Amino acid sequence: MFYTNLITNNAEERFKSMHSEIIMYFQCIEHDMKRIYSGMSADDYYDCMDELDGKNWGVILNKLRKLDNSDNDPYFSDEEYEQLDAIREQRNYWCHQCYLDYVYIHDNYEQQRVLEKLCRRLENEKNRAYKLHRKMQDIYLNDFCD
Repeated sequence: MFYTNLITNNAEERFKSMHSEIIMYFQCIEHDMKRIYSGMSADDYYDCMDELDGKNWGVILNKLRKLDNSDNDPYFSDEEYEQLDAIREQRNYWCHQCYLDYVYIHDNYEQQRVLEKLCRRLENEKNRAYKLHRKMQDIYLNDFCD
């Protein structure tokens, strides 16, 4: 029993660390979408940023996609827009559901099994979010900054 709890605690620490990291990537991606949209816009950058303040991921993504494709020379491919939308759904899961999927399991063995499975999924999704985060930052820094 003690060994199981020790493993679960280690898994929980790993989970919490990766969870924190993926949430950071989600926040950065969302912010970078706002910055890229504002940089693309013919309007004042800061006015655009203010306009997007408080808008959700889906609204920002749709506005960015429409503006990005308006000149027939988009920064992002259709596949990348699909990935941004998929990451929006992942963000919703990791922000609103993931803890509920394991904290209410009373059997230690089953809780550990579910937590380990969540850790593997989280690691994969975190790595994908990191790559997209880097791409978004690179686009912004290379194309919209002096």
